[in-house]
Amino acid sequence: MNFEEAEKIYRDLKQQHAAGKLSDTDFEAEVAKLRHQDAQGRWWQLGVQTGEWYMHDGQKWNKAKPPPTPAAPAVEPVAVPEGSAAQKPRLASVLPARLFSAAPAGRGDGKGLPTSLLIVIIAVVALIAVAVLVGGYFLISGQLGSTARATVTPTRALAVLSSPVIPTITLARPTDAPPTIALTATVAANTPAAPKATATKKPATPPTPAGPAATATPNVPPGVYVTKVETDPAKPDTDPTHLVGFKVTFFNSTGSMQSYSKWFMRVFQCPEQCIGDNGFKNSYGESLKFDVNIATGSNVITTPPHVNFGPGRCEYIAIPYYTDGNQQAVQFSKIGGGGLYYAFRVCQ
Repeated sequence: MNFEEAEKIYRDLKQQHAAGKLSDTDFEAEVAKLRHQDAQGRWWQLGVQTGEWYMHDGQKWNKAKPPPTPAAPAVEPVAVPEGSAAQKPRLASVLPARLFSAAPAGRGDGKGLPTSLLIVIIAVVALIAVAVLVGGYFLISGQLGSTARATVTPTRALAVLSSPVIPTITLARPTDAPPTIALTATVAANTPAAPKATATKKPATPPTPAGPAATATPNVPPGVYVTKVETDPAKPDTDPTHLVGFKVTFFNSTGSMQSYSKWFMRVFQCPEQCIGDNGFKNSYGESLKFDVNIATGSNVITTPPHVNFGPGRCEYIAIPYYTDGNQQAVQFSKIGGGGLYYAFRVCQ
């Protein structure tokens, strides 16, 4: 699927959504399926409301103009002359011409030789020819035996003459398709080595704003890291009376208790608040802020239920923060560097 095809599908989905044939949830889900990768490995996505293209630069989505779709090379059909060998395969006969053909004119009155007698005569003639060849061979071998140094074993020559390797011919029964001939011959040949298996390259997975949750390990630099984020409850809904909290897992590798002032969660509505130059600046909502003490090792801390979600948008991203001495919001880091972006869905 190229960019032009994706835009055409989007316009059709937009019309169905405007006509009431698609709900908001189904419309957003179908538009999300139009995400695809270009020849340079970059991922592109159409905006649900704007219908404009966004490109993922490895960390965030930015509005961009897609590259032109290359034209497919024209393939000219090869004309095959009617009645040629390439169009109709010919059945090659392996028998001598007219060996068992119909009786010539004058023999159809029953006075000619029977077919069985003809076969016997031909077999006798063939045996006589073989005997003449063998006798001539022995005669020539006897005359040259006194002068030639190399000797030839007659029995071996006889075996070669009397037991030639003849391919087995299997004629297919007549069908609607042209008949074919399958030739089977016993030939000693080296068995080719099995080809080496080639590794199959796995397709790249589409990038998402949510980074993978890092696994806490003891071999990390001293610090406090966030390793996992979940909503509380696990499946939030669009009932505005239902408040949602966040369950966050921290890992403290400093060896002592660490205190953070006014710790909280920010929630961003996507894609409007998650892409472009203003991405992750103006939030949809925030949890309550409170001080927290994080002990050594792994700790699970849950914010009080405070954020609610109404009908409309489905995609959200939550990010944990704390407040520094200058009253500035600072994002917690995950193991390995960078912030943790937790993506979740809230749909009707």
